[in-house]
Amino acid sequence: MNSNRAFRLIFLTILSLSLLQACSGSSSDSTTTAVSPLISTSSPTGTPATASAGDLISSPSCSLQYRATASASSTGIDPLWTQQWHLKNTGQNSGAAGEDLNVALAWQLSRGAGVRVAVVDNALETVHVDLADNVEPNASYSYRFEQQGYSDPLPCHVSEGHGTSVAGIIAARADNAIGGAGVATQAKLVGYNALATNTDADLADALNRDLGKNSVYNSSWGSSDDAILHPVSQLHDLALDHGLRVGRNGLGALYVFAAGNGGCARATGDTINCQSDNSNYDGYLTHPGAIVVAATDKYGRAPRYSESGANLLVNAPGGDGSNGITTTMIRDGFTQSFSGTSAAAPMVSGVLALMVGANPALSWRDARIILARTARRNDPTHPSWRDNPRAAAGHANKFSHRFGFGTVDAARAVAASKSWQSVGGSDQLLSCGPFLWNSETPIPDGTSSLLSTVTVPEPQCAIKQIEQVILRINIAHDYSGDLNITLTSPSSTDSELASARRCGSISRDTDVCGEYSNWRFSSVRHLDEPAIGTWRLLIGDTEPGRSGRLLSWSIQFLGR
Repeated sequence: MNSNRAFRLIFLTILSLSLLQACSGSSSDSTTTAVSPLISTSSPTGTPATASAGDLISSPSCSLQYRATASASSTGIDPLWTQQWHLKNTGQNSGAAGEDLNVALAWQLSRGAGVRVAVVDNALETVHVDLADNVEPNASYSYRFEQQGYSDPLPCHVSEGHGTSVAGIIAARADNAIGGAGVATQAKLVGYNALATNTDADLADALNRDLGKNSVYNSSWGSSDDAILHPVSQLHDLALDHGLRVGRNGLGALYVFAAGNGGCARATGDTINCQSDNSNYDGYLTHPGAIVVAATDKYGRAPRYSESGANLLVNAPGGDGSNGITTTMIRDGFTQSFSGTSAAAPMVSGVLALMVGANPALSWRDARIILARTARRNDPTHPSWRDNPRAAAGHANKFSHRFGFGTVDAARAVAASKSWQSVGGSDQLLSCGPFLWNSETPIPDGTSSLLSTVTVPEPQCAIKQIEQVILRINIAHDYSGDLNITLTSPSSTDSELASARRCGSISRDTDVCGEYSNWRFSSVRHLDEPAIGTWRLLIGDTEPGRSGRLLSWSIQFLGR
């Protein structure tokens, strides 16, 4: 066992994770299969070795087998390029022209050359004909076969195509006359198949592996999309804390997470009332280092599946069942139907690789601010858009709990990165609080609301521009799904933290929504606002007949 994997020495707790696939169906559909790939792997003793043509390089216990062949050397236009509306939307497939990532102009400034992106997923076909040239040799890791010495996290079964499709969105090779293109066509890919084992320790280890070499970690997965509160292991928070402090030589690793596909999370047996999940109910997505990404369709609108949340930073194309994303698939294949926030997250990972390629000195905080400020307001008439009171020149001027600060604009983000003056990394991040309210108070039952306030005095907080707000709350209630929870700033901007919903089953006899027991909410809604002043917490109980009490809450500010 690798001696640098400290997290594995603590304990192994099996997680119940679900790959984030769209409500409309599976993302594993594929078309076309063809060539045999080239493989560079490790021998059973762990010594790096390049397989000879014809060598069987897969584990005998896997149903999928791979053999090494000579490398392809084709050049020319990628045949699937015209289908990749997420890169250049000309209105193909009846979409809205311009609803894309705007990568063409970004590529004039950066292709992400040499920037390493780690795909933390179930598997990665490192030998795929459209990925192999961008896979960093001998840098991936297999959690499934670590004892046997296999380093490549190759798909073991046909159901394990998710990570390969994610990788193709990030960095499929361009201009090789094969398949399509990725967002960062010259970035380097590494694969960590931590979802193959699904343990807290392996997931934490993958998010910290090769911190000095990997710039971006893509996680197109999360807790179940069922509108239930899902806390996470402390190992996850420790891993992200560590990555923000020491990753990229102190600039901080960039952690990208899919927001989730529970935007229309139906209660069991409920065929009429569609209740929404929220990205703030997933503990993986409430850490300050998580860049949480929602999805849009070919019209720039929110697909039914994409979750809302005050912690959403940006959105990116995620497609839907009938108009998915064209990307790579296992067995040298390609698919035109990959979709969900699983598809949106790697687009942002690719854009981050372009940004780091343009300016390697960007910190994790810089990257977040640039993404927010340069995002494009999609679906501009959607009622969820709210003004940002700090909408001065250069500031993000709108926010939506459905879309974050808007659709990622690669060209604007890369251009801003080149001339960006850094705000610093974790060492320069200011933190105020937590400021605590702990006077137990009944929550009015029915239509009334409880208002609680915390005042942040100026002498105790020097933050003039908030980057993130972290709220922790303790509530005792017979059915937590009855509650709406909103945080309002001194500037009168609202963070919608939780909404009334049904969880698990139609009946409210049993509360399966989860307890607000020191629950952490995250909000980026208040970007660039000052922290000082009175912050208000509003809790509404939407259903009569069940009672509850606010026990305590605290608020913490991160910024500059």
